[in-house]
Amino acid sequence: MYSAYKIQIHPDHKLFDYCDFLCFKAKNLYNLTNYYIRQVYTALKKETRNENQLHVLRDIETNLPKMNEIRQKSYEIAKIKPKKVDKSGKLIDVKLKPFEMPHHEKSFIGYGFVEALFKVMKQVDYTSMPSQSNQQTMKKVYDDWKSFFEASKKYNINPASFSGKPKIPKYKQKNGRTTCYLTNQIATIKEGNVLKLPGTHLQLNLGKVARSEGKLQQVRIVPSYGHYVVEVIFKGTQGREIHRTEKQFNELVFEPKRVMGIDLGVNNLATIVDNTGLKPLLIKGTRLKSINQYYNKLKGKYMSIIRNGKGPKEGIFTTNRMISLHRKRNNRVMDFLHKASAKVVEIALERNIDTIIIGRNVGWKLEADMQKANKQTFIQIPYTTFIEMIRYKAERKGVQVIDRDESYTSKSSFLNHDPIPTYGEEHQTIFSGYRSTRAFYKIKGSKVLIHADVNGAFNIVRKHVKNAFEGLEKNQFLQAPQKIIIKNRHAKLKASA
Repeated sequence: MYSAYKIQIHPDHKLFDYCDFLCFKAKNLYNLTNYYIRQVYTALKKETRNENQLHVLRDIETNLPKMNEIRQKSYEIAKIKPKKVDKSGKLIDVKLKPFEMPHHEKSFIGYGFVEALFKVMKQVDYTSMPSQSNQQTMKKVYDDWKSFFEASKKYNINPASFSGKPKIPKYKQKNGRTTCYLTNQIATIKEGNVLKLPGTHLQLNLGKVARSEGKLQQVRIVPSYGHYVVEVIFKGTQGREIHRTEKQFNELVFEPKRVMGIDLGVNNLATIVDNTGLKPLLIKGTRLKSINQYYNKLKGKYMSIIRNGKGPKEGIFTTNRMISLHRKRNNRVMDFLHKASAKVVEIALERNIDTIIIGRNVGWKLEADMQKANKQTFIQIPYTTFIEMIRYKAERKGVQVIDRDESYTSKSSFLNHDPIPTYGEEHQTIFSGYRSTRAFYKIKGSKVLIHADVNGAFNIVRKHVKNAFEGLEKNQFLQAPQKIIIKNRHAKLKASA
């Protein structure tokens, strides 16, 4: 399990220029790698080629002999060395596979090809970055292309599940910055709590962060609203930690017994129920809502000042004050979500929960059926981030977390065991109740009222874990939920002048 600790680097910090240099170089290398991939990929799919495509193909043709010469030397050295053994214990034969000129049937050039090309070319953006850091930046480009190909396959199967056709990875902004990755071979912790960075004599005192359990895995330098955030990643193990393979991600690792269901919302950020018979809980989201509302108010005010009388392509679109406002809003939202997710895990441990199921709707931000003001607030709440915070914090403590489709869980009556359809599928279900007010769900033909969000949370569990509530009595589901208010520090959101 990985844990990340973040340290903000402001413009007056001694490491700011260092971070700025690396992130600028990382942006250049990202764009250059993407440029070569895109030009080859598009050039070999058509008969007529533009000047950029011809230039890239000439670069490859010119440097290909030298690339293969270096590969041949590496092969000769590898033959002399003792053979490596694979996981099954078999010896791995060393094979020579020369680089080939890209062609129509193989128009996508791989990572090894482009890296070898940049080494031979002595490409300045590649050589000016620390070793391994440049490789990690290039691999990020290939991760983005991999996501593009996977999304394209899914789009061809079911276009309706996408808001639009997937597009090939874009270039970063010319004057922008992007994340720089430093591995644990070039960034190390010395003297107990001092982070030593490559290419500089400057060091970063980590304080108590360095005493984290686990081994330093990676350091990320992330641009963030005019500042930089140094993320120090540790890899550690705990006795109760849940270990997953890639195929097991978001799947049940063991049979759930004591199950918690969570319904996400705006006024009630997280509605928590379980099958222990204890009282439901509401983690209020009104503080988060007020942060976003005040942010929108100030943003609108500042935008009206800088855009007054300007055409769509005239003038500036942001200022230092607005960047500061974005950063402060982001910091406060993340602080709130960390506290809320920690509270969820604390409750789960107190109730001896072994499984948490979180309701989630794909595309819920795009199809939110609500008033404009509420929809804006809803869209600005990073629910995916909140879910992942709960996931990693809970699974470090041995509680498995999955997120599942929550469609129709709010319309279906939990008490009447209504069928719960899935969004997009045809159904003729007649539901036994309806949402009579913002807070309550009413059963038709009766006076029974259940809190609407509690009804939804119970249905999230019922939809995905059969017989989860066997043995519980009806009155246990009708308990009034208890409110939990996450306290924030009293800090002003208003951006400094």
